[in-house]
Amino acid sequence: ERARERRERRERRPIETMKATTFVTLALVASLVVVHGPSGVKGQDPSVSIPNVIDLDPDNVKDVLNGMKITMAEFYAPWCGHCKRLTPEYTKLAEMVANDPMMSNFVQVVKADCDKHRSIGETFSVTGFPTLKILSRGIGIDESDSAFDYSGPRDAESMFNKLKSFVEQDKLVGRHEDMDKLAQDFMASEDKEAFLEKAKPETEKHIEGELYYLMMEKIVKKGDEYVEKEIGRIGRIIQKGSITRTKFADMVLKGNVLEAFVVATE
Repeated sequence: ERARERRERRERRPIETMKATTFVTLALVASLVVVHGPSGVKGQDPSVSIPNVIDLDPDNVKDVLNGMKITMAEFYAPWCGHCKRLTPEYTKLAEMVANDPMMSNFVQVVKADCDKHRSIGETFSVTGFPTLKILSRGIGIDESDSAFDYSGPRDAESMFNKLKSFVEQDKLVGRHEDMDKLAQDFMASEDKEAFLEKAKPETEKHIEGELYYLMMEKIVKKGDEYVEKEIGRIGRIIQKGSITRTKFADMVLKGNVLEAFVVATE
C-alpha cells in the first residue's frame, strides 16, 4: 500500500511541476504582451525623463501651460501597459518637434504622471490612461475645458502631422490672400514710398489690411531687414512666455503678417 502511494506521488510531481512552469511562462508572456506594442517594439517606463518632453507637476503646470504654445500633453500612469507602449513613439515625437525649427517655435510636448499628481489629471477630466490632449495657442491651464482629446493614430509621424496642421492654421491667423500678394508686390517694388501711397485704398478694403499697412510703413522707415529682425524678436519674446495674453495675441498677429513680407529665396 505504501509503495503504491509513493509511486502515485512520483507520478503527480512532474504534472505539478509542469503546471507551475506553465503558470510562470504564461505570466511572463502576459507581461510581455503588456509592455510590447503590435510591432514588437519594447515598451518603456513613461515616468522617466525624456529629452524635449516637459514633466508637469503642481509647481510648474501654470507656467508651462500658459497658452503661448500649441501643446501635446500625455496623461499617464506608470503601471499602465498602454502608456509603456506609447513611450517610444512619444519620445520620437518630441525629437521630431525639437529638430524642426518651425515646429519647435510653436509646439511643446509635455507629460503628467496622474498617479503621482492626480490634481493635474482631474483638472483635465482624465478618466483613462494614456490620455492625449492638444491645447491650441491661447489655451492654458485656466482653459483646460477647451483642450480636446487627440484620438488619432498614436505613432510619432501621425501625431507630428496633426500638430503641424495646427501650426499651419495658426500661422494664417490675421492673414488675407489678397494682402499677402500686396505684401510681396511691395517688397519687390523699387520705390516703396510711392507703393505705400497707392496701397492705402487696397488695405482699407479688408479688416486685416490695417496691420499690413502698418508693417509697410515700418519697412519704409527701417529698411527691408526689419522683416527678419522683427520676426526673430517676436519669436524670442513668445519663447520666454513672460508676456500678457493681450500682448501675446498682438505679437502672434504681427508675426504672422510679417511672414507675408518674407521674400522667397530660390
